[in-house]
Amino acid sequence: MKLQVQPRVALIDEKIDFCVTGLPPEGKMKITASMHFPWAVSEKYQSFAWFTADSNGSVDLSKHKPDSGTYDYIDSMGLITSLQKINSEGGNIALNISIDDSVFIDIVCENGQDRECIRLERMFKLPEVKRQQITDEFMGELFYSENSNNKTIVVLGGSDGERSGLSLLSGPLASRGFYILTVGYFNEKGLPKKLEEIPLEYFKKVFSWLKKNPLTRANEIYVHGTSKGGELALLLASRYNFISKVVASAPHAYCFQALDGLMSGKNVSSWSYEGRSLPFIPVNNDIFYDHQRHCLEKNIPFGFTTTYKKSVERARNKEEARIKIENANANLLLIAGHQDNIWNTHEACVEIMSILKKNNYKYKYNLLDYKDLGHSLPIPFIIPLSETLNLKIGGGVFTCGGTLKGNSFGQSDSWQKTIEFFMN
Repeated sequence: MKLQVQPRVALIDEKIDFCVTGLPPEGKMKITASMHFPWAVSEKYQSFAWFTADSNGSVDLSKHKPDSGTYDYIDSMGLITSLQKINSEGGNIALNISIDDSVFIDIVCENGQDRECIRLERMFKLPEVKRQQITDEFMGELFYSENSNNKTIVVLGGSDGERSGLSLLSGPLASRGFYILTVGYFNEKGLPKKLEEIPLEYFKKVFSWLKKNPLTRANEIYVHGTSKGGELALLLASRYNFISKVVASAPHAYCFQALDGLMSGKNVSSWSYEGRSLPFIPVNNDIFYDHQRHCLEKNIPFGFTTTYKKSVERARNKEEARIKIENANANLLLIAGHQDNIWNTHEACVEIMSILKKNNYKYKYNLLDYKDLGHSLPIPFIIPLSETLNLKIGGGVFTCGGTLKGNSFGQSDSWQKTIEFFMN
């Protein structure tokens, strides 16, 4: 038996080819993957799959479906995307995130008494990528290398306000030659504590810094935003005509009420300009509680999509609160899952596309929509989907939506197309 895995050392978002040869024809084989994060060594993850070899005594994970295991579809990365927590000491993998050290994944292949092991190294960034913290004019971090091109991507996170998680995207992007600037806009020292009336003027400082910085020179400024960060990315593009490309992953078409954690907060906008709240769609928490109660009674997962959908339907100021994306001067790439259960991003993106078409928008725009994708991270193969698909909350199950297969495919496909979009 011979286990062939390539590449053994790669960036964490790269696909791996798994192939096993030298097996007995029609023989049974088990393959297991084990890993932990360097910043949370007490939290251990594992996946496995049983296969039947073909008539040549081979198993190719890109062509063969498992007989059983932690995933049940053909996918060369199925072992990675289906990793499940098997041991925990109560650590939180969302805390103390660091991309300085690689993730190592141990692959074990077993056929009877025959056993072969391989260790894979998955890097968050190439060694030449450098980092610079910015704390004077705004809160941010620049990722770059001596070989960086003249394209700068401003990366914006969502409603958790945790900028450290953005490094998981920034490291791989910077490794491909971009200047990457992650920007914190709340929940950090010197910034608003909550996602409440965030002043858009703050981002003038960001763009001014990029234009003056001798490294970036900001010849081309792009923006990548996820979830509420996607809402913000579209909002900024509609106001700053020097932004030339935008990727909005799971965005919305409207400005919404301020957030206090996951729930709506004060009766003001998430965003402000010149000291005034931008027009916004109010979000009624009672809609969510009714939905949650119904789901608990039916013993089915719940989420926030119904809340946002009904809030938009009830709003009397939809046009005022709508992000005027037709005013942008940027090529746009929107990413949406039909099964998103955080908010109704697919409906919102379809509406955005319709508005752009109606206004004869002169720049390129495209929607990547995925039938079985939920509200997932925009980059694949990092955080196990088992950690993000479903969470036990309040006696029930909160779901971000979609299936294991659908989220795996949607993440991987949209990420590759995101890189191509920024490259070209």
